[in-house]
Amino acid sequence: MGDEMEQRIPPKENTSMPVIVVQDGNKGELDSSSKVNDVVEPPSAGMIFNCIDELYEYYKTYGNQEGFPVFKKSTKNDKQGRLHFVTLSCGRGGKSRCKREKLVNPSLTMKIECNAKLNARVYDDGVVRVTSVFLEHNHELSPTRARYLPRRRSVGTSMKKRREKIGEAGGTVAKTLASSAVECGGHESEPSLEKVCQNYIDNIDKTRKLCLGVGDAGAVCNYFNRMQEQNSNFYYSLDFNEDGHIRNVFWADEMSRAAYKSFSDAVTFDTTYLTNKYDLPFVTFVGINHHGQPMLFGCGLVSGEDTETFVWLFMQWLACMSGNAPKAVITDQDVAIHKAIEIVFPEARHRWCLWQIMKKIHGKLSCHSNNEQVTATLMQAVYDSMSKGEFDFNWGQMIQKYSLQSNAWLSTLYDNRHRWVPVHVKDSFWAGMSTTQRSENVHEFFEGHVNSKTTLKQFVERYDKALKTKVEKEVQEDLNSFNCYCPCVSHYNIEKQFQQAYTNNKFKEIQEEFKGKMFCYVHSMKEEDDFGVYEVIEDMVVENGLSNQKVCFTVYFKQAEFDVRCSCRLFEFQGILCRHIITLLTVKGVYLVPQKYILPRWRKDFRREHTKVKVSYNNWNSTPEMQRNDLISKRSAMFADFGCTSEENTQIALDFIEQFRQKFNIADPLNVNGQPIFSVSGSCQPYQ
Repeated sequence: MGDEMEQRIPPKENTSMPVIVVQDGNKGELDSSSKVNDVVEPPSAGMIFNCIDELYEYYKTYGNQEGFPVFKKSTKNDKQGRLHFVTLSCGRGGKSRCKREKLVNPSLTMKIECNAKLNARVYDDGVVRVTSVFLEHNHELSPTRARYLPRRRSVGTSMKKRREKIGEAGGTVAKTLASSAVECGGHESEPSLEKVCQNYIDNIDKTRKLCLGVGDAGAVCNYFNRMQEQNSNFYYSLDFNEDGHIRNVFWADEMSRAAYKSFSDAVTFDTTYLTNKYDLPFVTFVGINHHGQPMLFGCGLVSGEDTETFVWLFMQWLACMSGNAPKAVITDQDVAIHKAIEIVFPEARHRWCLWQIMKKIHGKLSCHSNNEQVTATLMQAVYDSMSKGEFDFNWGQMIQKYSLQSNAWLSTLYDNRHRWVPVHVKDSFWAGMSTTQRSENVHEFFEGHVNSKTTLKQFVERYDKALKTKVEKEVQEDLNSFNCYCPCVSHYNIEKQFQQAYTNNKFKEIQEEFKGKMFCYVHSMKEEDDFGVYEVIEDMVVENGLSNQKVCFTVYFKQAEFDVRCSCRLFEFQGILCRHIITLLTVKGVYLVPQKYILPRWRKDFRREHTKVKVSYNNWNSTPEMQRNDLISKRSAMFADFGCTSEENTQIALDFIEQFRQKFNIADPLNVNGQPIFSVSGSCQPYQ
C-alpha cells in the first residue's frame, strides 16, 4: 500500500474541504484553498482520500460541477463492524418503487436506474481508496441548475448567524442571501435558496406602504434610465401632469417582453394589490407559464382608476409588446377598465374575475329577507350548471322564486353573463386561469420586499429582487421536469405520451383526468360514417359532497380528422384533455393522440426565448447561451441605428435581415401577429 499512500491528498489536520482541481496543466494537484467553482477532475480508480467525508465532499462537488445529485448508495462493514466498502452514486440511480397506497397519487421521482457511481475501499487507518468508477449517465446533465440539486438545499451555521445579525438591523431574507452571495462569488455559488432560508426564519413584518416623497420622481426616472443603459430592451413610460409631477408609470423588462411572446394567449390585468391601502395603486399584467405559474408581463403605478388612465396604460403596454394584443383578458368588474379594453383591445375576449363578483354577493343582497337562501341558490346556479341553457333556467327560477326582478345589480350580471359565468366562458382558452381564483400568486412576488417605510423609489428598485424570486421558482420547476418524473397511474399509452411531453405540473392535471376516468362510462353512441356522437356518464359529487349525481356529457368524434370534443369544454378552456374524451378514446382502442392535442404551451422540451434573456435580476443564473444572446442583441442594434436614418436605409437593413432569415430558414416573428402557438379549433361545431 506504500505506492498508494504516496498519492494521498492533504494531511488530516487541514480542515479545509479538499478538492482535486485542474490548475496550470497539473492534473490531480491538490489545492485546498481553491473555491468550489474551480474545475474538479473526474474521479478515477486509485485516488486516495484521508477519510470518507473527504471522498463524499469531493464527489458531491464533482456532481455539482457536472450537474447531477449525489447519494450514498451502499456501505459494507467488516467483521469488527468497521466501515470497509462504500458506494457513492448518481442520485438518479435505482428504480422507483411506489407503495400500493400511492398508486393513485404517485409522488415525483428522480430514479431512472442511472449506473454512474464510485466504489471505494476504507482501510484500517481511515484512508479511502477509489477502486472503480462508472462515469456514464443515462440522462442529460444540467450544470447550470446545480444550485437547485438536493445537496444545495441547506442553511448552514454561517448563514443562520448572518441572518440573525441582519434581522436585528431590520434586514430581509433577500438581503441575507445577497450578503452571503458576495462572499461566495455570486448567487450561483451560494448554496442556500431563498425559500429554504425563509422556512428557517420567523415570519417577517408584512405591513407595507408606498410613500411618494421629495425627490422620488427624479429618482425613479434615473432608475429607469440606468436600467435601459444596462439593457436597451428595458421599456418604460412616464405620464406627467401639468405641474410636472408623475401621474402614471409603466415599465417592463426584456424577460417579461420575451415571455409574452410565448404566453400571450391569456392575460390578467390585476388592480387589487394596493388599491385599498395606498393612494398610488400598483397594477400588473400577468400571464401563465408552461408550469402554470404566474409571470409578470409589465407593471404600472397609476394615480386614478378612470378610463383615460387605463387607456394610457394599455396603449403603453401594447406598444411595449410590439402591438401584439392578447387574445383573452381577465379583469375586475369595472366600467372604466371595460371601456378601455374596448378601445385598445377590441378583438380580445374580455372576462370578469368570478372571485371578485362572488365576494360581493352577500353585501349586495344583505337587505333581502332570504339573504342566505338567495346566496346559496345563486352559487348553485353559477357553479353547478352544466350548460348555458341550464344556467339560464336556474337563474330565472331564482329570480322568480325570490322576487328579484327589480334588483339592478343582478340584472346587470345576467346581461353580462357571457363575461363571468363558467359555462359561458369555457368556450375560449384561458391558459388554466381558474374561473374562481384570485391573483394571489401575483402578491407573492413582492412579499418581503416592501414594508411600511418603503418609498416609491425603493419599491421600483426592489422590483428586481422580487422578480428574482419568481425566476428561481420557474428554474426550480424546469429542473424538476428535467430531472424528475411522475409515474403513470394507468397502463394507457396516452398517459405516457403526456408524461414524456408535459411539465410535471401540467402532467399532474392530465393525471387527474385519468383518475376521474374510473367514474365515467360510455352510455350510448350514435355513429354515422366516420362521425359519432357519444354520451359519457360521470358519477359526480354535488352539493358540497353531500350527494352523488350522474351527469351526462356529450362527446363528438370525427375519426377521419381525429377531431374530438366534449361538452364540458375542458380542452378549449384549459388545454387539458378531459376524462370524458379519455374514456371514449380507450373504448375506441385509441393508443395515441395527435400532436394537436399535445399543446406546445405546456411542453417541457421547448427552449423558450425568455430563458435566454439576461436581465439584472438573473445574472446569478447567467448561462453561455444568455451571454451569447446578450452579445448578439447589443451588436445587432447597429441595424436599427443605420436603418432609422432614412427610408432607403430602412429598406436596405430589412432586405439584409430578410436574406439572412431565408438563408437559415428562420420563421418570421411578424407573421405570428399574436396568434396562439396552438389551435383548439376544428371542423366539428356540434354544440353551442
